[in-house]
Amino acid sequence: MLFHCKYILKQSVVLGIGLGLLSCGLPKPRPNIYHIESDGAVVALILGEGMARSFAHAGVIKALEEEKIPFHLIVGSGMGALVAALYANKKSANDLEWHMMSFQKSTYLNFQILDFLKKRIVVDRLEALPFPILTVATDLKTGKIHYFEKGSIAQAVQSSMAIPGFFKPIRYNQMALVSSEINHGIPVDIAKSRGADLMIAVDLMQGIERYHFRDKEDITLQSYKITSMAHSARQLKLADMVIRPQVSNIDFLDFSKKRQAFLAGYQAAHAVIPQLREILDIKEEE
Repeated sequence: MLFHCKYILKQSVVLGIGLGLLSCGLPKPRPNIYHIESDGAVVALILGEGMARSFAHAGVIKALEEEKIPFHLIVGSGMGALVAALYANKKSANDLEWHMMSFQKSTYLNFQILDFLKKRIVVDRLEALPFPILTVATDLKTGKIHYFEKGSIAQAVQSSMAIPGFFKPIRYNQMALVSSEINHGIPVDIAKSRGADLMIAVDLMQGIERYHFRDKEDITLQSYKITSMAHSARQLKLADMVIRPQVSNIDFLDFSKKRQAFLAGYQAAHAVIPQLREILDIKEEE
């Protein structure tokens, strides 16, 4: 086991979170492939798909940063990859919030991700970012997972966000890359494989029901959500903590509720701060 001890996974409907509560102390650090400066365990934050709900990811990061809860790596898929890149740009939750609130529905539906990033990202390569991130995509030709930890930020984010049948695949090294949510779900296992000791996942896929379909795009998106949720259910079992913001009342394409989604993430993360302090042996400041 990751913690070299037994732990119990508890689900909390009221708080909308899943907690891996430990019966022992801090996890033993694994080999650190990113040369991250950490006195203890390497903590990874895993951000999955959520589309318009993904503003909740920014709220989670804001709360963790305010409470000085360390995390050393973000692994993102779907729109979680965009959030990861915008945070890593300046390693600032305030900067992330500012840029996320300027992300419009038209930008998403017209897939103007490249232009959006060009105006906001200080550097253009993942390895030049001041904070390590990893984004995940799937090669539509073979079904194999491809992850980016080096190279073009725009290429990495677009590849992870491209929903097949809704957006065109991103061409890269003879591959046709699309969102890895179609066959992998939220990439908890990849965070573990890349050296994380403690994995905190943010799940936004609850409440995906839809009963009216206006066109084929609605059917495509609903199929994507169902597939993502199914794969993510398996992945989330690998996480040490699952944060589930209360966003089930927000439609996946309702960008008018971005502030509501942000606050849902902020509140859900604040609810688990005491548990995170205990797990990481962090004393609350006076």
